[in-house]
Amino acid sequence: MTRLLESIRIIGPASAALLLLAVNPAAQAWQSSPEKQMVRTERVTYADLDLSRQADAQVLLGRIKKAAYRACGGDPRRHPTYTLTPRRTEMAFKDCREDAIARAIGSIDAPVLSQARLQPAGN
Repeated sequence: MTRLLESIRIIGPASAALLLLAVNPAAQAWQSSPEKQMVRTERVTYADLDLSRQADAQVLLGRIKKAAYRACGGDPRRHPTYTLTPRRTEMAFKDCREDAIARAIGSIDAPVLSQARLQPAGN
């Protein structure tokens, strides 16, 4: 059923993978309550990256964004609610992605990654 997501979990250090938790954007689009429904997780690996380096932090940020896109349902225009409430559906998907990205970044102790999110891509 529905659960309020509290935090993102890290799988073990040996796996060096991050579970990206997503909430159901359709539920956000149609529900007036603040409760969120967990629908999917995506694994994001970063064992190959040195998160003290800006370039590697940008690579991980890109991976997190792609995983958030997938976990939050992909393209909102393909969701059934889009035809009835396109703006609300797009906002629900966007909110889901932003929440998932923030949770993933917050769960990793890497200041360079947090800074990378605030900087425009390519800087």
